[in-house]
Amino acid sequence: MVFLGCWSALVFSVLSSKILAESLDETLAQALADSGAPGMAAVFFSSEEILARADLGVRRADKKRKIESGDCWHIGSDGKAMTATLVARLVERGEFTWETTMKEVFGSAAGKFHPQAQEITVRHLLHHVAGLEANPSLDLRLAGYTAGAQGIRKQRVAVVLEALKQEPASKPGEKYLYSNTGYIIAGAVVEEVLGMTWERAIEKEVFAPLGIKSAGFGAPEGRSQPRGHKVVGNGKREPAEEGYAGDNPAIYGPAGGVHLSLEDWVVFLQDQIQGREGKGKLLKQESYETLHQAALNNYAMGWIVGKGGDVLAHDGSNTMWYATVMLDLKKDRGVAVVANDAGPKIGKAMQKLVFAMMAD
Repeated sequence: MVFLGCWSALVFSVLSSKILAESLDETLAQALADSGAPGMAAVFFSSEEILARADLGVRRADKKRKIESGDCWHIGSDGKAMTATLVARLVERGEFTWETTMKEVFGSAAGKFHPQAQEITVRHLLHHVAGLEANPSLDLRLAGYTAGAQGIRKQRVAVVLEALKQEPASKPGEKYLYSNTGYIIAGAVVEEVLGMTWERAIEKEVFAPLGIKSAGFGAPEGRSQPRGHKVVGNGKREPAEEGYAGDNPAIYGPAGGVHLSLEDWVVFLQDQIQGREGKGKLLKQESYETLHQAALNNYAMGWIVGKGGDVLAHDGSNTMWYATVMLDLKKDRGVAVVANDAGPKIGKAMQKLVFAMMAD
């Protein structure tokens, strides 16, 4: 009886996996058709394994090379959860606290900050309640393109000085204002405290402990990688450049400048699910709970929270790539979808896929 019972469970598992795989293939095919993207990939997973995945379309619109498993994708603002996790690691170590202020972090330089900006905390930055502008000024963004990844710490300090010398648009902690600037400053906090770039810190504190090896910054590079797509003068979309030429300037890294394989992204996402059960590799259980605790506008730290705190979701795009993710912590499952374009129909097509796969 035990022998037969084990085989019955195995057969059921195999059949379930086949059904899931077929379902994901069908829903991704429909999403690709609806979106108009050159290529898309999707994965359905639990905290322990990948249950189904699918890859469709081509790496670039002007070539026939198909999307393959292991390709890298730019995930845009979905990387904010990674920056928040890095910060949580440093809080656990006592490098600073969630309530540490910008005045405390930046010392004498804070004398140039507006009095209210001096009192912005690390928590305010990650919850988008610091009252900061959505993005740095055009001048700083253009300077970032010119300088590339060189002198990145100095460039992020320039963002800090520009943003914090001004009176916040709202009193810190009182109003939700989505802000890439806030996450760039959170990266600058990490750099000021550790004396290394955010890029080096996240590799050391997040990617390496999880065994993530495909992660990089800017758009994926190389002939064997997908290319994002951009609008050109005739209104058509064509392959974008590689590296930072095909991304926001390098200063944006902490706010959304990461690329990696879908498989490696799942490793990070699985750790977020496991962490809520006290099984995460990166943090203590209470730290994951802090990261996932909704504040104003149902925004946590790199996550939009729904369904009584059990569901986490986020979208990311640099206008040339698009990525979306949803985790159900209670039901131990998640879906992540990526595309090498960010046309007007892609977000809606991805959302339809995610809800189809996550439906009861």
